[in-house]
Amino acid sequence: MKPFIQFKPLLFILLAASSNAFCAVKGPGRSISSSKSSLHVSSYSSDEMSPEGDHLRGRKSGNSDVNARHIEFADLGSLEQSLERKQRIQQEQEDKQRFVSYGDDLWNMREFMGKLSRKLLKSINHGDREKEEEIRKELRQIEHQDPDLVYKVELEKLHKASSEGRENDARRHSMVASAARSVLPQFNLDGLWVGKYGQHGYEMINVTYQGDLLIAYKVTGDKNVPRGEITFQVDLNPLERKIVVGSTEDPSSTSTVEQLQPISLTEKAAKKWGTTQLPRHKGLGQVAEAGFEKNQWMEGQLIIIGEEYFSFAWVPIEQQIFFGRPSPELALKMLRESGVTSIAPAKSWQKPPEMDASVHVLKEYIHSCLEKTTEAEEEDFNGDPFSCIWTGDDTEECYFQ
Repeated sequence: MKPFIQFKPLLFILLAASSNAFCAVKGPGRSISSSKSSLHVSSYSSDEMSPEGDHLRGRKSGNSDVNARHIEFADLGSLEQSLERKQRIQQEQEDKQRFVSYGDDLWNMREFMGKLSRKLLKSINHGDREKEEEIRKELRQIEHQDPDLVYKVELEKLHKASSEGRENDARRHSMVASAARSVLPQFNLDGLWVGKYGQHGYEMINVTYQGDLLIAYKVTGDKNVPRGEITFQVDLNPLERKIVVGSTEDPSSTSTVEQLQPISLTEKAAKKWGTTQLPRHKGLGQVAEAGFEKNQWMEGQLIIIGEEYFSFAWVPIEQQIFFGRPSPELALKMLRESGVTSIAPAKSWQKPPEMDASVHVLKEYIHSCLEKTTEAEEEDFNGDPFSCIWTGDDTEECYFQ
């Protein structure tokens, strides 16, 4: 296995190479690219995705077609939010305000905490008890704003309280830990992502969690690692628990828990990404020969680029894949072409079924809605369906393989 130091220059080039990076989305369905070697995962506005938005997009459809679509949504008026949902939204807002968000504010706060820690040691060595207590108080106040630190500390307290049978304390620590976890970007990657797997082209993955273990499954696969298999996994638990899915090796030898220092960006790259550091986490990436033969796990790294992007690097083979959110149109296209979806022939519905109808009837109705939506999008989509994720080929550098 090659040492990581051989991979680091490539990683740095991928993340910090001037303008050869992602392009920005500007306005509904439009993008402005800073270069022709860029990755763009587009999104569409709510108007463009709704039946009422048909006339805004210039769709050539008769009134009968429009009315037929409206029948499906006739009884789906705006629903009043439940008390539980309102409370959950309020709690999420409070959690975000409670902790410092990922970015330079957090990095600067941690740097300041480091300075305070050094001052604390100095005051302890000099026997200055008054200064020591003053610094400790200031450190405690600041530490409560660091979500990573709070999550780790509260997990430790939770496990201790649980082992000692202190159920009330355990519940309290669990609530605080959950609040901190909810604002950490590495725990908010659930769902579908698309990345370019070298010569295999674009593939879709689904990120899910088993506790603090992030698992990325192939939704569309290739001849080496087919769909349904794990493409990579990352143990994000800050404590010394070692979890590896699909491995028969000794957990201690395949631990993904090792903490990595964030990647420091150059001034130019920092200006582009809006942050001076990119957090990363040690993980495991799966590789295999054709036919999923001789599959094995190798050292990898999950790199958090922001809310819209992340990348995973297979370190020994020096391969890094950037992932972005697919548009609904692209997701449907990739699912259909890979044969993942099996949509029944559309049935004509005069009105939606009742909510207490059988599961089979509800499934048929959902299939019908999906078919109509797909037809509408295909009718309205111009150009290359993959234009919303695109890389240029007129540069010697390769940033997405």
